[in-house]
Amino acid sequence: MLKLDRVLVRASLIGLGLLTAAPAFAAAGDPPLIPVAPADRLTLLGVFAHAKPVVMLILVGLVVAIAYAAFVYVRGAVASRDRQPQSLVFLWALASGGPLVGLFGAAYGVADMFVGVANVRPTPSLTVLAPGLAEAGFCVTFGLLAGAIGVIGHRHLTGRADRLAASAPVPAAAHGQPLARVTA
Repeated sequence: MLKLDRVLVRASLIGLGLLTAAPAFAAAGDPPLIPVAPADRLTLLGVFAHAKPVVMLILVGLVVAIAYAAFVYVRGAVASRDRQPQSLVFLWALASGGPLVGLFGAAYGVADMFVGVANVRPTPSLTVLAPGLAEAGFCVTFGLLAGAIGVIGHRHLTGRADRLAASAPVPAAAHGQPLARVTA
């Protein structure tokens, strides 16, 4: 508990230092920041609508995989104790493949964005590039979330199955006793 208190104190001191130093980072000639009107703000649906079809497919696939993985995990967690959890293969595949699919979507989106930047003059502002960067961020985030659910679900359900197997009664032959001979 004492260690957590130290970490919190250090984090608050760092935050306070950055807050007080922020005006020094701003140049004297920087224009003041003006918030965008609510009707013109970028939203989650706006990011999705801006995405290329490949990135849209990846985002939808990751969201569906996240929802199905959560369903599989909950179904396995509430299953009866004597029944082996099903769909562990899906959770393991999602744990290893989800982050890679998300990174592929992010890499594709960023590469497409850089090609677009290289083909226009003058160089676009960050406001124009923000939707593409948000797409990449969402691909990575959804991929990592899918992987995390897959890893946690697989490990929990596998550990539960191992505990159930360890607590199951052991047959007599496993104790070194000979099996009874059946004569017909």
